[in-house]
Amino acid sequence: MKTYRTIFLLTIWAGLMLLACTKQEEVYSDTDKVCLSASIGSMTTRVDDGGVVSGTYYLTYNSSGAKVCMVTFADSKGYPLVSDNGIYQFLKWNDVMPEKDGKYQFTLDNLDDKDNPETVTLGEAYKAAPLNDKLNDKLDIVWGKQPVEKGKESAGVNFELSHRMSKISLEISVGTPGIALDGKPVKITLTDVISEPATFNRTSGAVSVAGKQRSEIVLYDGEFDSNQSEPTYSIPSWIFPPQTFDSDNWPKLRIVLGGTTYEGTLNHYMVQEGSLDTPVKMTGFKSGQHLTLKAKLSKTTEEVELIFMPVWVRRWEEIDNIGIGAKQRGVYTKEDYEQLVTAYNKEPKDEKVLDEYGTDASGIWTFVLFRNIGDTTGGQETMPKFKDDGFEINFNSYTVYGYGPEDDKSNLIDNSETSGGCSGD
Repeated sequence: MKTYRTIFLLTIWAGLMLLACTKQEEVYSDTDKVCLSASIGSMTTRVDDGGVVSGTYYLTYNSSGAKVCMVTFADSKGYPLVSDNGIYQFLKWNDVMPEKDGKYQFTLDNLDDKDNPETVTLGEAYKAAPLNDKLNDKLDIVWGKQPVEKGKESAGVNFELSHRMSKISLEISVGTPGIALDGKPVKITLTDVISEPATFNRTSGAVSVAGKQRSEIVLYDGEFDSNQSEPTYSIPSWIFPPQTFDSDNWPKLRIVLGGTTYEGTLNHYMVQEGSLDTPVKMTGFKSGQHLTLKAKLSKTTEEVELIFMPVWVRRWEEIDNIGIGAKQRGVYTKEDYEQLVTAYNKEPKDEKVLDEYGTDASGIWTFVLFRNIGDTTGGQETMPKFKDDGFEINFNSYTVYGYGPEDDKSNLIDNSETSGGCSGD
């Protein structure tokens, strides 16, 4: 009797294991996983700026309420990952609920915020800034919304992302002889503009500004680059939050050049590059537009000091990934580095976390720096250290607590018997 009972229990156990294996295969099958692709296009000209090959984005979806999860793109494919008690799993179609019309609704953006599926507070981190400011990697916001018909989701979801901030460029030329720009100190100021956004709506992609407080923004303070081609000079482009100008206090551009001040009111009209015969009224800075302000310096008494050509609306082009907050895999902050070392030192390694900071080739992880990490004054004594040397690091001309590409990576490894760095749980 005991033998039959044992056989019966073994049969049930085997059946449960077979069912579990089948479920596991279903969970990780390509048809069940939500797969994404995306491209970033210019909202104004609809010209594609290129497909998203790599980077970290955030998907908002419906699962008994709006939720946000991280998407890491690699080789032009993105698989959303959801956390279940600290363990990351692929987002499956069974986890997503369709809307009343039977369609699935998704939005994708590059805001590093997994807690707010509807409205994200932006604040000073997204204040107007020049595009060459490499210390600020959150200059622009890209966003897309995509409905997917029920039954057609297995083909994947393709997003066309658009820029939600506004890009401003400035070209300065000389209208009369006797004004020399080359090598002279210059200060350029834009007045009566709002520099700080307030919120971003993940559902609509709208960026709101922080109240109506308008200020003066110093766009440039230095010397004109002598390597530029005369007679036109330009400064690094800026990212501004979208806004409507105050008709009673229209923005002015002020240029102080060698002690002489040139000032003029921005033009009220703009033209599409390639369609110069059809000017349209300009009301402010719009989402997705790249506006080029073209000003000409003059010192004749018959003319105004600063002559403005119609504002040009140009194609939005990327410059070395600056302007898109979606990061390449790598280490950007001290917190990134601490999480990286912690994940590496775990037994086994936390590969879900490591995948955010590097790539795994034949079992050897390679990590890339995109910023200087850590305090060089006293910080080396408490810096997190790797447990072994089974990794590679690309310093990329940056340093870790003062250790740079000219040093050996052994400075980053704990050679003591008891780990003094971050260790796994």
